[in-house]
Amino acid sequence: MNPARRVYVNVAALVVVFVFNYLSNALPLNNLTQGEISYELYPVLLTPAPYVFSIWGPIYLLLSGFVIYQLLPKYREGPYINAVGLLFAVSSLFSIFWLLAWHYLQIPLSLVFMVLLLITLVVVYLRINRVVTAGSPWDKIFIKLSFNLYLAWISAATLVNLNVFLYHQGWLGLGFGAILFTMLMILIGAGIALVMLFLRGDYVFVLVFAWAFIGIAVRHGNEIFTLTTVAALVGAVLLFCTGWFANRQGLIKQGRFR
Repeated sequence: MNPARRVYVNVAALVVVFVFNYLSNALPLNNLTQGEISYELYPVLLTPAPYVFSIWGPIYLLLSGFVIYQLLPKYREGPYINAVGLLFAVSSLFSIFWLLAWHYLQIPLSLVFMVLLLITLVVVYLRINRVVTAGSPWDKIFIKLSFNLYLAWISAATLVNLNVFLYHQGWLGLGFGAILFTMLMILIGAGIALVMLFLRGDYVFVLVFAWAFIGIAVRHGNEIFTLTTVAALVGAVLLFCTGWFANRQGLIKQGRFR
């Protein structure tokens, strides 16, 4: 597609995402807010405290920056912009479909759209990281950081959506077995985050998972002490590993830690 048309398709995609997200809670869709679905209808233990979802603020702020940045004639044909291409619009489409499936309690379908969104963002991530030019500071902020943060959060959200699906199917309750399974999910998530840190040097990814795990600990508090302890410890380990790896690479002393 012509770059001039492509950038406007991406703009339209973000606007539609904003509209659907606003309406989902303002109406709300199917007379259910996202909080009611997450904490009342499907109260899986892996869902973190409500404040954790404030991460959508930085994500949407950065994505808005990306959309504005790719509009500028000087940058719209840059290698990083081309790497993203129309995949941002595709990811936005899956995000909207997920939102509709979620609000109308089509949980298996919501998991399908979440996985498709995750796959799309993985492709964007890989394409961005294949670009050999250093890029401008704006490329690093509005493209690399934007999609790193987005991918990291959707990776964590996919694990939660999987747990909701299992709960919906009647395969996952809220008893001791669910506690053990949630701990396993936390360890799997931590493993993914550490792989991204040590193999790709992706600090954003590991920090997002630490944010989510600490949020799980905050949500459960003293009610499920074992789960709270595991979630808090794993979150702390991720933060420690991030600092240790950054120090080992000399990024803190050089002022390049990001």
